[in-house]
Amino acid sequence: MGIARTRTGIHGASIIRGILSLVLLCIIMIPLFWLFIAAFKTQADIQMIPVRWLPKEPTLGAFFAVWLDRTGTGALWTRYFLNTILVATVTTTIVVSLGTMVGYGLARYRLRGSSFVLTVLLVAQLFTGPALMIPVYVVTARIGLHNTLIGLIMVYVVFQTPFASWLSYSNFQNLPRELEQAAAIDGCSPLQAFLKVTLPLSKIGITTVGLMSLLLTWSEYPFAVALLETTEKLTVSIGLARFITAFNVYWNQMAAASIIIAIPVLAILIFTQRYFIQGLMAGSEK
Repeated sequence: MGIARTRTGIHGASIIRGILSLVLLCIIMIPLFWLFIAAFKTQADIQMIPVRWLPKEPTLGAFFAVWLDRTGTGALWTRYFLNTILVATVTTTIVVSLGTMVGYGLARYRLRGSSFVLTVLLVAQLFTGPALMIPVYVVTARIGLHNTLIGLIMVYVVFQTPFASWLSYSNFQNLPRELEQAAAIDGCSPLQAFLKVTLPLSKIGITTVGLMSLLLTWSEYPFAVALLETTEKLTVSIGLARFITAFNVYWNQMAAASIIIAIPVLAILIFTQRYFIQGLMAGSEK
């Protein structure tokens, strides 16, 4: 009887947890559902009082207005999107390259001061971007990189490289040195052993670093709004805010633009989520 009651209690607790999790999921999904529905509404429908959840006549007009409107923000949305792709691609490439080299060097070679470098990289992650906004603005302005995509990329690289280096260091620490030693016995130089043996085996960690850099860069707003001024230089995060004007807020176009921004990142995450989760788990072991 006691065992049966215990099993019944465990089963009941599991049901309660499942119900609570489902309720919590529904609460979290409400803003996303509203965002998706708003993208298919007209401006009149979205401003209707009382609020109508489902559009009376669903339309793709907001999506077309984002790209094709020649009198509003849509005229420059393609430029925003291309700027964001450029910044995210270059930043991710540089961060992955630097993080991989720094992490590999610290994990494989006993260099003087390596512990100090690791400590500096760890402490550097404690400084958040907004806390250093004014110094970053002053430095980029004095070196002539204010209002340039190059300056924005450099700022992203500086703030993301410490984390990328630490994650790469942890991943390389988990790879056995014997593989590289075996490659050296077969006649490979240290560089060849790294390129032919170590690098292919660390693809999960490299993919994780790249995805983290991409996610941090794609929709970043504070640095972008502080360092970019010219309309032709703006990214999608600033372009999204420009749907809020002095006379109106184009909620349906903002929702449509948000979906457009999310699609590339979601597509990449869907195809690489297995590597992403494994890389984060491997990096957390150290």
